[in-house]
Amino acid sequence: MRLVRFQQKIGENRLGVIVGANHLVEITGAKTSSEPILDFLKDPKAESKAHLAADSAKKRFDEDQQDKKGYWSLDSVTVLPPIARPTKIICMGGNFSDHLAEGSSSLPSFPISFLKAPTSLVGHRAPIIYPKRVKLLDYEVELATVIGKECKDVPRKDALDYVAGFSVFNDISARDIQFAEMKRGFCNLGKNFDTFGPMGPCLVTPDQAGNPDNLGMELRVNGQTRQLSSTKKMVFKVRELIEFFSSMTLEPGDIITSGTPSGVAIYRKPDKEPYLLRPGDSIEAKVENLGRLQNMVVDMQPPYSSSKK
Repeated sequence: MRLVRFQQKIGENRLGVIVGANHLVEITGAKTSSEPILDFLKDPKAESKAHLAADSAKKRFDEDQQDKKGYWSLDSVTVLPPIARPTKIICMGGNFSDHLAEGSSSLPSFPISFLKAPTSLVGHRAPIIYPKRVKLLDYEVELATVIGKECKDVPRKDALDYVAGFSVFNDISARDIQFAEMKRGFCNLGKNFDTFGPMGPCLVTPDQAGNPDNLGMELRVNGQTRQLSSTKKMVFKVRELIEFFSSMTLEPGDIITSGTPSGVAIYRKPDKEPYLLRPGDSIEAKVENLGRLQNMVVDMQPPYSSSKK
């Protein structure tokens, strides 16, 4: 299943399933909750309900019936991040061999991570706000693994049993602030401004996602390819990451990202400036089988409130 959380009016929290490349069908009768995708996946009949909704709407559309209620283009609704409020967003630092090479870093002996704030999350086609205090804004296409069941000390061989699904993630980074923090051994605000965690457009269940350790990845800015790689270049694969981080309790909705491949702006030579993000830039992040996550960088409009997201 390719599940999407969306709204037509501010405050809604509706559930749909992707049909074709660019349409969604609302799954009616699903339990209303703060995390509709996670709760829907608990239903043993979830897959059959999703297929029924999709087949019914597609039939009406193909027959050109007047009643097309519940069938929309993705562009005609507000697509929300698949998970509304994860308790943890665990992001990998330096987990791709090619990215480590471009940054002249050695392979880590264990997964190196930082936490991203839930307030950074935004969905497909949502604006990325360029903070006034930031000078070096960068992109990072990543694979997001979403935990579906509470777990602790998970053996590597069983790790995927605890996965609800996968999504596309873009780890937006204020490099000037990030690197200043890292000189002191920390990484926090440079990764955690509001809107610095685009995710979506949907959550793809494991049966549809394919092998998470062999998925093509691409990021384009204004149509130009900046990153082109594969999750097979991950130093620590998805199963290893779940095994490692489940040393602490992982809860439903927790997100573990893959880290990013080479091609980020900050390490471009001889001049990084043409590659850094600017207001007006259009970003498209893609992971094979998971869809395309699109966002645009915009100037911060004071006063900025999270209620405008």
